[in-house]
Amino acid sequence: MRMMSFKENQNMMTTWIFLIILGVIVAQALAISPNYMDIFKRSGFLLPVIVFVLLSLIRLKTTYDVEGIRIVFIPFIWNKFIPWSDISSAYMRTYTFADFGGWGYRLGKWGKAYSTKGEHGVQLIMKDGSQLMIGTQKPEEVKKIINQYKPYKDEF
Repeated sequence: MRMMSFKENQNMMTTWIFLIILGVIVAQALAISPNYMDIFKRSGFLLPVIVFVLLSLIRLKTTYDVEGIRIVFIPFIWNKFIPWSDISSAYMRTYTFADFGGWGYRLGKWGKAYSTKGEHGVQLIMKDGSQLMIGTQKPEEVKKIINQYKPYKDEF
């Protein structure tokens, strides 16, 4: 069997978020007097710019390989490693905004969640009983890699 690994890099920026922020910035710019330097003094302009920058900086990086799952979720988690031997079971799931109260580093009835956008994730049930859902934009690739390395017998 050929050993596989899979890396995924995600960010929080979506097209609809970008368009909303851009719309607010443009509306603020158009509402300003001819002195365009005043734009930098208005919180109505600076707030969406700050939100845009912060959302652009948030990154979820996951690596699935022969050893386990490595997670970096900037700025929340800088280095988390989950060995396959710590996982009791895993399954691919579809989730909604309401399941965890949004995206990001969240807590919900299915444990912790690390997600940036979308509706797909791998739900991990650990041997200690804790749960973790890791969001993915590529559910089929994640499913393949987990099926290769899972330490339990049930089908994914």
